[in-house]
Amino acid sequence: MKKKASKSPARDLPFEIFTWSQVRDEVKAPGNREDDSDRVLVLTGNVVMPHDLGLDFHQGIFALDDEDEPPFTGLIVRGDLTVEGCVLNWENDFGPFLQVHGNLVAKRIAIGGARLHVSGDLTTEDLVAVYNHGSVSVGGKLKARTLASHYSFKVAGAVDAHRYLGQDSKVFAVAGGVEDVKDPYEGKGVFVPSVVRDGRVDLEKVRARLAAGKPVARDAFTSIREAFRQLVAKKLADPDKVKSLTLEDKALTSLPEELFLFRKLEKLNLRRNNLRVLPEELGQLTELRELDLHGNRLLELPESIGELKKLRSLDLSYNCLWRLPESLAGCVELRRVNLINNPHAYVRLAFGSWRKVQLMFDFPEVLTRLPKLEVLTFEGTPLRTLPTRRFDSTTLSKATVLWSLVTHMDPELHDQLQVDVERSREKAAAHIGYWFKPENVRLESFYDAKADRYDFAEVLALLALLLRINIPTAAPYDAALEKFRVQSQEIARHLDWDGDKPRHVHALFGALRDALGTLGEPYPGDALIAGLRDVFAARAG
Repeated sequence: MKKKASKSPARDLPFEIFTWSQVRDEVKAPGNREDDSDRVLVLTGNVVMPHDLGLDFHQGIFALDDEDEPPFTGLIVRGDLTVEGCVLNWENDFGPFLQVHGNLVAKRIAIGGARLHVSGDLTTEDLVAVYNHGSVSVGGKLKARTLASHYSFKVAGAVDAHRYLGQDSKVFAVAGGVEDVKDPYEGKGVFVPSVVRDGRVDLEKVRARLAAGKPVARDAFTSIREAFRQLVAKKLADPDKVKSLTLEDKALTSLPEELFLFRKLEKLNLRRNNLRVLPEELGQLTELRELDLHGNRLLELPESIGELKKLRSLDLSYNCLWRLPESLAGCVELRRVNLINNPHAYVRLAFGSWRKVQLMFDFPEVLTRLPKLEVLTFEGTPLRTLPTRRFDSTTLSKATVLWSLVTHMDPELHDQLQVDVERSREKAAAHIGYWFKPENVRLESFYDAKADRYDFAEVLALLALLLRINIPTAAPYDAALEKFRVQSQEIARHLDWDGDKPRHVHALFGALRDALGTLGEPYPGDALIAGLRDVFAARAG
C-alpha cells in the first residue's frame, strides 16, 4: 500500500512512499541490508530538480518527521531525472540508493558510499566517486568532462570522459569507450591545482568543490606529450641538431615519446622530477654522454641502459634504487657513477607501501666490470656487502662506500675502496630516526575510525625493515634501542595528543610487542629483539 509523503522529505515534488518489501524486486542497485519496513521514495514520470539532490540518510529528502519511523533508504525515479545542481553524497561508507529508470542528466555528481543505478544514459559535467564502498551502474552511455573514482563503474554503453581511477597520477581520455593509452595526462594537466597533490588527485577535495559549485577541471586539458612539446617546441623543429636538453624541476612522472626523437642528444638533465621508472626506449639515445637523474624516485633502471655505449657520466643520487641491471656492463665508456643517498627520504612514497620497499643491501657487482670507471661514490646507501671481485678498471681513482652498513672489509680484496666501517652502527640506528616517527605511524595508517578496526600490516612491515637494517649490523644495539625509546615516546605523544585516546597507543604498541615473536624468529636470542619487547611493552599498557 502506498501513501503520499509528508512535506518535509517531499520538497514540493510529488513523492510517493513505499516500503522496501513492496519495491525490493524493482530495485537494481546493490542492497544495504534494508529491513522490509524501511521506506523508499518514488517519483513517477520525467522529473526536473532545480536544486541539489542529497543522498545521505536522515538529511534532505530522506529526513524523518518522526525519528521513530522507519528510515528512507532510497529514491526511485520511474522516468528521466534532471538535476540542475549536484547529486551529492558525503558519507563514504554508505548512503541511500538512487535508481533512475530512464536517463539521468546532472550538472555535477559527487558521491561516496551511495549506490547509483541508471537504466539509460548518464550525462554530467564532472563526476567523482570517493572511496570504494559505493557503486555506479549505467545501462546506457556515460558522458562526462571528467570522471574521477576510486573504483571502476559498470557501464554497458560507451564512456566519454577524461578518466582518473585513483591508482596513480595518470588521466586517460576515453572516447566511445576506447581509452587513449598512448597520450596520457597528469592530474595537474586536467584538474585545478587545489585538488592535486604529489601528482595524485585528492577526490575528497574534488567532492567538496563540486558541492560548492566550484570548478574542478581546467578550462583546457594538457597531456604529458603536449606539455613536453610546449617545453621543447622550438627544438622539435630540427631534433638532430639538439645536443643538450634540460628538463630539470618539471614534475615529470614519465618521459614522453617525443624525447626519443632527439637521437643525437649527448647530455640529458632530468634532475628533480618525479620519475619512478624509465622506459626501455632510453636505449635509443645512443649518443648520450651524460645522464643526470639526481633527485627522482627511481626504483630500477631499464635493461636498455646497456645500449648507451658512449655514456661517460651517470648521476643516480637521491633516488630509491635497490638494484642495478647487469646490462649496465655494456656502458663501456662510463667514467663516473654517483649513488649517494639511495634510498632518498621518500622511500615509502616511491614504493607505495612499506611492504613493497626494497633496499640496496648488496653491492652491485656489475660496477666492477666497467673497464674505464674512474669515480664511484656510495654514501648513505645501506650496503651490507662489498664486491667479491676486484674492479676491472685500471683508471679507478676514487671509489667510496661511506655511511653504509658494512661492518668489515678485506684489506687485500678491497684496497681499491675507501670504506667507513666504523660508522655502520650509527648509520643503522639512524634509520630508526628517519622512518619510525609520527609522520609514518599516523593513526589513520592503522585505524579505520568508521569501522573501529585496526590494521597494523604497514607498521609491522616498517618494523621488520628496521630490524633487517639493524641486525646484526648495529650490535650491541645501545644506540638503536635508545632511538626506538625516543621515537616511541614521540609517536605515543602524537597519537594521544589530547590525552583521550590511550587505547590507540596501547593497541599499537601491543601489536608491535606481539609481532616480535614472529619477526624475531630469524634472529634467535638477539639482544635487540629482547630490548624492544621492553620498549614496546612499556607503551602497551
